[in-house]
Amino acid sequence: MEPDISKLILLIKKKKPSALEKIMNLYMNSVYGIAKSIIGTIGSEEDIEECVQDVFIDVWDNIDKYDAERGAFKTWIFILCKYKALNKKKSIEPTLQTVAINETHFSSDSLEKSLLSKEAKSEIIDAIKSLGKIDREVFVRRFLLEESINEICEFMNLSRQAVDNRLWRGKKLIRAILNSKERGHFYG
Repeated sequence: MEPDISKLILLIKKKKPSALEKIMNLYMNSVYGIAKSIIGTIGSEEDIEECVQDVFIDVWDNIDKYDAERGAFKTWIFILCKYKALNKKKSIEPTLQTVAINETHFSSDSLEKSLLSKEAKSEIIDAIKSLGKIDREVFVRRFLLEESINEICEFMNLSRQAVDNRLWRGKKLIRAILNSKERGHFYG
């Protein structure tokens, strides 16, 4: 463990807010990234931010439960975050299911559209999986996580041009895959 971290832990145990602030500055981006990766697909930005806040409140309230013998401090924080985010996701999912059930119309037209939509989503996901690792991550961040291009550039340490090119190539490849599946489906 880094000596600075051990000093900060001692200061948090003494309930010094400045120590928690330093811990937050050190781990905020990572904690946010973990929370977003778990909650981001179904939760709002507010849900993610609430989870991040809860993690650091837990660090403050439960610092005595941290055991340096069992692992690194940042690992402890990341595990706290993982479980907070999973619990948050579980609390969001029943709400989404209720909304989905309430909004579902049981006419044969809407059922057919719903099935076609699910099939199309499945094909799109398969097409995204065929992209290279970096292209796939850029694509998922942009279109599934709805991150801005600037956020993607900053997070992935890529230039704006590189992100734009990867998105363009990804769209082109996905379009080609979907078109070939469509032709194969109707003519093959």
